[in-house]
Amino acid sequence: MSDFVDRTVARVPALQPYVEGPFDLPATSLSDPEWLGERVADTGRRFGCSDLSVAGTLWWYSTSSTLLFLTVASAMVTGQVGDPALSARRCSVGPDGDLLGVVGGDAVEVGDAIEALTEALASIIEPLAEVSATLERTLWAIVTDSIANRCLDVGAALGDRSLGTFFATALVSKMGTALPKPRFLDVNGRPFTQRCSCCLLYRTDIAGMCVSCPHRSPGDRRQGLEAVD
Repeated sequence: MSDFVDRTVARVPALQPYVEGPFDLPATSLSDPEWLGERVADTGRRFGCSDLSVAGTLWWYSTSSTLLFLTVASAMVTGQVGDPALSARRCSVGPDGDLLGVVGGDAVEVGDAIEALTEALASIIEPLAEVSATLERTLWAIVTDSIANRCLDVGAALGDRSLGTFFATALVSKMGTALPKPRFLDVNGRPFTQRCSCCLLYRTDIAGMCVSCPHRSPGDRRQGLEAVD
């Protein structure tokens, strides 16, 4: 692994499984409509869901979180990220089609990588929206929530979740108008993401609404978050 990745994993141990590989798939596959269509179909079968939009949303909810974890963490820990261009990166994908990790790309300063990161995400979102019949703005909203959640995770690893709120807000503000602003909810002094997107898991045969689901009432959501360890 690169030095900045090693230093990041040392500070954020939860990253370890995401950098183990094998990284045998070019990240450019993430922008291939045929490959994306297969992932959406796989997700639909696994979740017993025939609605392509629901399946595509579920797949992207997981994928975007994994795709952004190392980038967000290394940015917060070292101020550097791997070149986010898909052509510079490789992926590890599980047998069920879920993204397990993404690595590669020479180290660049965070500020110099934001435009390339946004372009890389757009190159995935545009064909994914097409093959899953999902609005692009819905997929960008998921990106915002993935950034917010991962920033909070890294902040917690560094000893202060509020660091995540500041970093997420600053990062998203520099990524352009396609992304809604991240929102946070303080629950007993602990910040949580106030989601602007929904994974749509409750529309499958697998589970009901998540604790932080935006479709829950504010009171119900807060009560659930108060019980989170």
